[in-house]
Amino acid sequence: MAYLKIFPIKVTDKKALDYITNPDKTDEKLLVSSFGCSPETADLEFSMTREMAKKNGMDKGDNLAFHLIQSFKPGEVDAENAHRLGQQFADEVLKGKYEYVISTHVDKNHIHNHIIFNAASFVDHHKYVSNKRSYHKLCRISNRICHENGLATSMPTGEKGTSYKENMEYHRGTSWKAKLRVAVDKSIWTSINYEEFLQKMQLAGYEVRQGKHLSFRAPEQKNFTYMKSLGSYYSEENVRIRLAKNRSKVKTPRHLSREARLYINISTYVTTGNREGFERWAKLNNLKEAARTFNYLSENNLLNYDDFRQHVSDIEASVKVADQRIAQINSELSTQKVIQKHCNSYRLCRKVIEDCKSAKNPKAYRTKHQAEYQLHDSLKKELQDLGITKIPSSNKIQKRIENLESEQDATVREKQELQKKQKTLEIIQQNFTVLLDAPEISSDLLPAKKEPVSVTREK
Repeated sequence: MAYLKIFPIKVTDKKALDYITNPDKTDEKLLVSSFGCSPETADLEFSMTREMAKKNGMDKGDNLAFHLIQSFKPGEVDAENAHRLGQQFADEVLKGKYEYVISTHVDKNHIHNHIIFNAASFVDHHKYVSNKRSYHKLCRISNRICHENGLATSMPTGEKGTSYKENMEYHRGTSWKAKLRVAVDKSIWTSINYEEFLQKMQLAGYEVRQGKHLSFRAPEQKNFTYMKSLGSYYSEENVRIRLAKNRSKVKTPRHLSREARLYINISTYVTTGNREGFERWAKLNNLKEAARTFNYLSENNLLNYDDFRQHVSDIEASVKVADQRIAQINSELSTQKVIQKHCNSYRLCRKVIEDCKSAKNPKAYRTKHQAEYQLHDSLKKELQDLGITKIPSSNKIQKRIENLESEQDATVREKQELQKKQKTLEIIQQNFTVLLDAPEISSDLLPAKKEPVSVTREK
């Protein structure tokens, strides 16, 4: 299981970066990686991005960066996998918008990741907002990644007032609050007024206490549990609102889904014992489904069942191809945005270096702008690693990004259309089964055939 901590860096990010990239803690820096920056000059690149954000009017708050710690249970995961999971976690959380440095420390009995990311985005220059909601989002992402990799999940995901003890009891199935929520929901669903709700709770074995705040106690529970501690959805006011909605459910809504109408028709025929009416409805319904199925098959020239099966396979393959293309475009977009950021920073550093030629004291000038000289060399190497040997113009890079974003939107729309077809095909496949098992349709249910009328003219 991965435990998370996050806190802002307000004074200096360089010291924090030096600490997490300590060779003694990171296997001689073999367990150090980064995105959008070089670990050696990350503080300078962070600063340059924040300056750009300031120029764009996004200088909100005094946070320089954020320090995120992801700790694993001793013996649960090795260093390489912990580093890989940390990178996956950082990529999903920051979405390719923030520079970050990640390191995995192996100097203690529990392996843990340190992730320091810039407070300002190099894509849109917005500042990262850290609050309770964003923390719970981090926890949800971490829990999912842990679950996908066979690790236990334990972090709270947004329940108000959830403590570590309560969260662990929830996962062990011993949480009184979790059991009470289930009992309350069940009682509300089967009640139409407040008094009936309280009676149902008593029948479920709960002791009721009505004072300033409504509370319940299970048979083996020591203390009462206040309803307000379950969250705003379970407040007394919201309980009464939910019960009032139950009373309105007696009326049948005007607009019903096909599934709802199907259920109502079947239940009505069964409860009234109208066997003949049910059989007639079933035959007519099958006839409608047959027409719907035949229309789709004829429109797509799929009157052969083997062709239909191939059509289903082709649609499924097309969805997979669209997914792969979307992932590829996302990767290319991320790379182009990093290149754009590096090129902009490189041009600024290059200008500082070129101005040295006109400086009265070049040596003093170099000393004053030592950071820009260091960052210039680092950016040049990073661009070379990305395959950039000649700096492209800003317009050229922006055009590439716009083309990729346009292609991304088109591919997403194409995928959505394919998924709609998939749903239609699923219904048709179900209809095949229904139609094969359907009773024979009697001739009196089919539309009457009109006899041709012969017209004779008087001579």
